[in-house]
Amino acid sequence: MVLSIIGTVAGVISAYFGYVAVRNELTRRRTRSEQPAEQPAQQPTPRGDGTYDVFVSYGPEDAEWVRTFAGRLGEKGLRVAYDEVVSRPGGIRVHTVEAAIRAATHGLLVFSPASVGNGWVDQEYAALMQRSIEDGVRFIPVVVGDVRLPEFAATRYFVDFRPAHDCAGYERRVDEIAEALRSLGE
Repeated sequence: MVLSIIGTVAGVISAYFGYVAVRNELTRRRTRSEQPAEQPAQQPTPRGDGTYDVFVSYGPEDAEWVRTFAGRLGEKGLRVAYDEVVSRPGGIRVHTVEAAIRAATHGLLVFSPASVGNGWVDQEYAALMQRSIEDGVRFIPVVVGDVRLPEFAATRYFVDFRPAHDCAGYERRVDEIAEALRSLGE
C-alpha cells in the first residue's frame, strides 16, 4: 500500500511538472504570435468549454450510486459527465475521459473505499486537481464511505453523504452541490 501511495504521488507530481512545462511553452508561443507586445498575456480561463457543468470521477463499484447521483444533478438542470455518459463503442477510454474533463466547467470526485487507491481514479484525481490548481476549476470532494481524504482533497470543503441515511439528508446534500456548481458557473 505504501508503494502504491508513493507511486501515485510521484505520478501526480510528474504529471503536474510536465503539464506546467508544456503549458508555459504554449503560452509563450501564443503570447509572441497572437498578442501585441504592449498587452499582457491573458490569464487562463477557469472553465472548460461548457459542454458539461461537472465531471464526476468514481470507483467502478460506486457506479450505481453515481448514476443515481448524476441523475439527481441532471434533474436540477446540470450537465453531468462521467465515464458511462461519454464512452462510445470503439473509443479510447483515456482520450474520451480526458476530453470530458477538459470540457467540464468543474470536477467532482466520489471518495469511497472503492475509489481510494484505484489507479484509474488516481489519474482522474490528478487531472481534476491539476485543473483546479492551475486553471481555477472547482474541485468538490464527495465522501460516501469510510475513507481518509488525500492531502490535496482535504484542503477543500467536502460534501459528506455518510450521514445521509434518509432521503431528506441525501436531497439536501445534492441541492447543496447543485447550488454550488450553478453559482460557480456564473
